[in-house]
Amino acid sequence: MSLYKLSGYVSLALGILACVLLINPFLLFFSLLSAIIGFGFATVNVFQNAKYEYARYGMGYISMLLCSVPVIFLLVLIFRH
Repeated sequence: MSLYKLSGYVSLALGILACVLLINPFLLFFSLLSAIIGFGFATVNVFQNAKYEYARYGMGYISMLLCSVPVIFLLVLIFRH
């Protein structure tokens, strides 16, 4: 399995995990942790996609969107209180 596919699947899995962990607000720390790690893998995936032009839209873009959801949730919590 190439680095491109591996980083895409790992970042997508960590992005989904970050969104699922937001169901319980007490798990926000673990959600942010998986989002940061997933964002790193998504960055590798996007760079590999840009370098070798594998696909028009890779999984890295979708997982970057999923990994940013916990950060937006945290910002909403901060501004609400």
